[in-house]
Amino acid sequence: MRKIRTDLLTPLDRDRTLFLKDHALAWEGSAITAVRPYDPALDADCEDWRDCLALPGFVDVHTHLSQYRIRGRYEPALLDWLEKYVFPAEALSRDPAYAELIAEEFFHALFAAGTTTAMIYTAPFQEACEAAFAKAEELGARAFIGMTLMDRNSPADLLQTTDYAFSCSVELYERHHGSSGLLDYIFTPRFALSCSEELMRRLGRFTHDRGAWLQTHLSENPQEIEQVRRLFERAPYTQVYADLGLLSPRSVFAHAIHLTEPEIALLASHECKVAHCPDSNFFLKSGELNYPALEKAKIPIGLGSDVAAGSTLNMLYHAKLANYRQSSYSLQPERLFYHITLGNAELLGLGDRVGSLEPGKEADLCLLQRPAETVPDEELLSALCFWGHELPVRETVIAGRTVYRG
Repeated sequence: MRKIRTDLLTPLDRDRTLFLKDHALAWEGSAITAVRPYDPALDADCEDWRDCLALPGFVDVHTHLSQYRIRGRYEPALLDWLEKYVFPAEALSRDPAYAELIAEEFFHALFAAGTTTAMIYTAPFQEACEAAFAKAEELGARAFIGMTLMDRNSPADLLQTTDYAFSCSVELYERHHGSSGLLDYIFTPRFALSCSEELMRRLGRFTHDRGAWLQTHLSENPQEIEQVRRLFERAPYTQVYADLGLLSPRSVFAHAIHLTEPEIALLASHECKVAHCPDSNFFLKSGELNYPALEKAKIPIGLGSDVAAGSTLNMLYHAKLANYRQSSYSLQPERLFYHITLGNAELLGLGDRVGSLEPGKEADLCLLQRPAETVPDEELLSALCFWGHELPVRETVIAGRTVYRG
């Protein structure tokens, strides 16, 4: 058993956060066993972490492992940026040694940012995806990992055949689904422009039959949307995915910026999820998410770093950007904190296991250094969200195992 004495912040729901002053937090094995006010008679064996804040580990619902090294490479439009920077970066992962190296680098950076769960795209090679799984298991990550699928309209060194994309995905799913309490495979067509109707239809049937997770991009950029309309000779974009069977309660659509009202209704009727990536949307000048409309439709909204169009893996920074990227709609600190902890965990079906600090849940947490200046307890959450990333992570724990110590 491990027991620490510290202050805690933990979400209660989407608009309420609980601050616990001078508490004992204990875990044994992978599970939290106690969260209670510090009692000298019971807790003399506590490690003293009163110079820190204990938080649930952050959850990132959209990021690209193979793009980690190209953060900050600027091109102000999605499709040009993909051609200039992303595709060459992903092609490097054809080399198994490089794929292993960047996976290790990525997971270390993820843990150093306090993130304990991530939904990850890898390069479009089976070996690169296997390298990510192997490194995630070795280092103790909790993740949904998928091989990016591209069987048309793609560079020659990334282009897959339809059979390769589908059969390798199924092999990866059969190998990794249910094999670990921390890891799962997620089917990952990049977006409609790079995937044939045949591939997407086969993915739709398989994921529907197995209840498997699927992630892709949707309605990120006006040029992309117009090309989808011309390629598939139908509109709107979301209808393409619907016609091919990709809409389900386990489908996570990144960006979803330029949706029409019928598209929002279509996503809501299929209980789909949206991964909001505010930093990326700003970086590529893609547009502004209609958060109020998605919220009104009761579509679950998660937050993603979207590295490398997102500039950092630090989810506190992306919480701040989620508010800043709403021109007139205000997101309170409690909502922002919920989105990067319990809300994202619930979106992934993990809300009963992680996302808040409660006895019986798994011990996924991070310890942040408290600010040097005095911040009133009631204002800590606001400072945490709107400073963005000034408080260094001292330790990150996943399922009771320390995976990072700063």
